[in-house]
Amino acid sequence: MKITLYSGIALVFILLGILAFSSYNVLIGETMVGELMAIIGIASSLLGSITNLALASIPIQEARVAFDRMFEYSSLEKEKTEGETITELNSVEITNIDFRFNGGSRLLNNVSSKLEKGKVVCLLGESGSGKTTLTEILQKNYFTESGKITIIDKIDLQNVSLENWRNLISVVPQSIQLFNGNVLENIILDDKIDENKLQNIVSLGFDKFINSLPQGVITVVGEEGINLSGGQKQLLGWMRALYHNPKFLILDEPTSSLDLINRNFIYDLIKKLKKDSVIFIISHHSEDVAKIADEIFVLENTQISRKEFAFS
Repeated sequence: MKITLYSGIALVFILLGILAFSSYNVLIGETMVGELMAIIGIASSLLGSITNLALASIPIQEARVAFDRMFEYSSLEKEKTEGETITELNSVEITNIDFRFNGGSRLLNNVSSKLEKGKVVCLLGESGSGKTTLTEILQKNYFTESGKITIIDKIDLQNVSLENWRNLISVVPQSIQLFNGNVLENIILDDKIDENKLQNIVSLGFDKFINSLPQGVITVVGEEGINLSGGQKQLLGWMRALYHNPKFLILDEPTSSLDLINRNFIYDLIKKLKKDSVIFIISHHSEDVAKIADEIFVLENTQISRKEFAFS
């Protein structure tokens, strides 16, 4: 608003200056009256273009920020993809890890926990307590200041191939990122269609969801899933996560958008999946996870509470 006001005032003064200078030239005989009218007409026609040029500073500044971010991203060090390769996963042990963002206060302090196949472990905590940060560390997106994470045979997670590790894990985030394609494309993403994998996840009970869609798996979801409800988006996110038969499932509020029927369906599904997968849930609703969790821990004040709740 200020830019528009200032540019308007400046243009008025410019026009007055042109008019005064041209009128003076007419009075002293240097310019004809017809030329004066032509000058005024040309100046008036240029006002719109000059205004647009003045206002162009706004998108230019926005573009500069975007370019700065792009160059910052391109200058980041490449992720190291080499390392050990594993095919099975029975446990993930977190031992005394500390973490903070650059220049920030410590989010995780001496945090320890053990996740095992056959057992659903849930971590409770308020928003901003560090739960999601811990899941990012488990995905090897962040690195800890100290402590370590070990998997089978005491293998340090840092020594495991990044590509191999990410092929073993799947995440169901609280907010599902969808693209303007059909349901099938949003499940497999850039992978090839594998009929067996697709049939396996449908047979887990997702056939009801698929059959409820107007055109089944070829239903177009729209930009950011605008054609789907919140619950449908979350079910699609589940299908995407299970497509590769993961050995480690990380679930962030995995039933937050579901109705009671679908919530119970997911609870039963988690109980089936835990026999073959390590399952880690983060949430801030103890009453929800109490139905499915074998162990519940609390993250508060940067530490995991030593108090443990067990449910049968």
